Amino acid sequence: MKHILYIGKYNGIIGGIERYMQKSAELLCRNGFSVHYRYTEAGGKNPETFSETFSSIKLFSADDEILRYADLVILHNIIDVKYLKYLPEKKTFFFAHDHNIYCQRHHYYFPIGRINCHRAYNKFICSICSLGRNPAPPLAEYRKIPALVLSEFMKDNLHRNGFENVFKLPAFIKTAEKEHRFMPDGTLRILFLGQLIRGKGADLLLNALKRLDIPFECTIAGDGKDRTMLAKMVEKSNLRDKVHFAGFVSEPELLWDNCDVFCFPIRWQEPFGLVGLEAMAHGVPVVAFDLGGVREYLTKGCGALVPEKDVNTAAEMLTHFYQQPDSLKSLGEIGLWLAKNKFSEENFVNIFTKLTESLS
Repeated sequence: MKHILYIGKYNGIIGGIERYMQKSAELLCRNGFSVHYRYTEAGGKNPETFSETFSSIKLFSADDEILRYADLVILHNIIDVKYLKYLPEKKTFFFAHDHNIYCQRHHYYFPIGRINCHRAYNKFICSICSLGRNPAPPLAEYRKIPALVLSEFMKDNLHRNGFENVFKLPAFIKTAEKEHRFMPDGTLRILFLGQLIRGKGADLLLNALKRLDIPFECTIAGDGKDRTMLAKMVEKSNLRDKVHFAGFVSEPELLWDNCDVFCFPIRWQEPFGLVGLEAMAHGVPVVAFDLGGVREYLTKGCGALVPEKDVNTAAEMLTHFYQQPDSLKSLGEIGLWLAKNKFSEENFVNIFTKLTESLS
């Protein structure tokens, strides 16, 4: 049996990184791997359920025996560089799920105007941009570790920042087997699922919704520091009867059956955006702003890529879907086919197995 060690930040669910670790660990365990987890600080939702996924789970320690017998170690978050020397050489990878290894602000957009950045890390410029809120990223130390990414977008970003060994590990998703029912009562059901923080763009979605002149309802699932601000926007825009806040949802799979389109109104450059692929896996069309790694899976045939921050075009696409309900079905079917054939669990396990065997 191959022993895999994940190292992350929290022992519960915060967002996409933790969900990815949980789902990939579940899949690997079903296929003969033993997946262990070490975290650097407590935090997150549903820690009990999260911990059940792994063969063992503990607070990270440099003298942990798992570091000696693990066949593969994957850092899913940046840890203090003083601990890197304790990780097994040639068996440790850094999984770049985020921009924090080359962006001192972590968001990879400028604070004024939230204009997305495309430059490599520069100590002087990035220190000013971050307003001194975060320490400089440990680029020099992490460049020595082979990196894993989910998208060509992130692969290019790491190369731009001096990483030489970058490997793409394709994302995976489990597809739904039942037929999806669209607009059963003639109302377009819109779903947002994500953290309620500025980078995820729920406020941009609300700006698009107030432009709609069609029967619709919208569920905003997730929690975060922008919740109060978003609730005020709903009131100000007279959307209180059409927008529902569902809060943190521990089983988001339950949401897909009750929506007709998934909106992904990201403001930041999403490294991949697994939640969009999850929508496709349930036969739900996606409307997303064309940023980051979303193009890795979203094509014209299974949804709509909208220019960055273009809420008018987003509203037009939602109106089009309402007026052409048959298009929802065809887009959903194509998306489901792509998810099943391009991002299968079998493909992920095969590539992951080859990776671990190459280290033996």
